[in-house]
Amino acid sequence: MTGTSESEDPGTPGPESSDKSNTDTGRMLKRLVPLVLSFVALVAAVVCAVVFGVKAWNVYVDEYPAQQTRDQATQAAEQAVLNITTIDPADLDTFKERADASLTGKAREEVLGGKDGGVLKMLEEAGPSSAKLTARLLRSAPTEVNADEGKAKVLVYVLTSLQRPDEPNVDETRGFDVGMVKDGDVWKAESITGLEGIAYADTGDAPAPAPEGEN
Repeated sequence: MTGTSESEDPGTPGPESSDKSNTDTGRMLKRLVPLVLSFVALVAAVVCAVVFGVKAWNVYVDEYPAQQTRDQATQAAEQAVLNITTIDPADLDTFKERADASLTGKAREEVLGGKDGGVLKMLEEAGPSSAKLTARLLRSAPTEVNADEGKAKVLVYVLTSLQRPDEPNVDETRGFDVGMVKDGDVWKAESITGLEGIAYADTGDAPAPAPEGEN
């Protein structure tokens, strides 16, 4: 024996070197984890932005125009019904102006008069002292809407009140099936069918059911 101790292999890391390596790895992970999480959050945000952007575009391109069509057609149908159920025999010019602004086609002919006359002629023959009719909107709902063709159907219900001097008012709920068509930029009623019917001639009695299809 020479008494010389066995030398350590310089290629084998000692305990201190191993601890340092573990520490460096831990530090690196601590720096990487936030970066990875930030990247994941960024990707998620981009995906959400794309998804919601597509949905918003679909609403704008598809759903919004359809909703706008429904709203415009329904409001125009409501006004058309109110215009033909609000009648002051002493001021038929106003009735004519309102009807002309909201009616077209068959509905216009039936109310303002075609070759066979119309509601306006009946009112003129009844005279300015005949009963006065007013109306109040109760409810409405579109049943068919075609934005591409510019057509719609709307159910409209109003409360009509027939008023004669020295007599109690006669109130009745009236329903109408209104066919709407877009005339340029304006929605107008081309057909108005009374679901219960309404008579415009002043006979001295309560309003009688009108023939089917009469406005």
